[in-house]
Amino acid sequence: MSAILADLSDADVDRVREITSIGAGHAASALASLVGDVCEMRVPHVRLLTPERIKAPLVVDPSDGDGRTIGIFFDIEGGYGGVVGLLFSASTCQRLITILTGSTPEESSLETVESALREVGNILVSHVANAIAGVLGVTVLPSTPVLAMEHADEAFGSLLATRAATGPALRIEAEISDRSRSVRGVMVFVPDRFDDPVHASGF
Repeated sequence: MSAILADLSDADVDRVREITSIGAGHAASALASLVGDVCEMRVPHVRLLTPERIKAPLVVDPSDGDGRTIGIFFDIEGGYGGVVGLLFSASTCQRLITILTGSTPEESSLETVESALREVGNILVSHVANAIAGVLGVTVLPSTPVLAMEHADEAFGSLLATRAATGPALRIEAEISDRSRSVRGVMVFVPDRFDDPVHASGF
């Protein structure tokens, strides 16, 4: 993580919160297309975490209260850079797998299940990256997804810990769900830096 994060102003925080909101809104639209229902994004939570606190629990619990979470993680190149995590409850993943494969997870092979979840991640994060790129006027590319089939919140914290050795990290969480909240997840964005294209965009 860049040391520049230590000197964040309120305007910097507002800027990245707004960009994250736009990306999460596009992710919610993509999720709505998958589940065939209206989905929406809730106001993001922003935390500035020291390296010692980088594994702090998410403000929004992505599980159904049972602690079971599944996550798909991406490195982001371009714009702010950083990491995007998509974390879902187990029940939401079961529904998404059934929609994409036509079979329940119990009826599907592990390879099929993992492939379906990576595809969900690719679809949603592509919308996030395209939205950020459109606002900033730069190319933003997500990496190949990394899948965590259990304890995704802990796995995401460990991933961030490997990147946040020298300075604080800004962590923005935005919950996305359908109106009944039977399908829900959390998009987490942890930017590396604030580049010239951000300031050039007018935000």
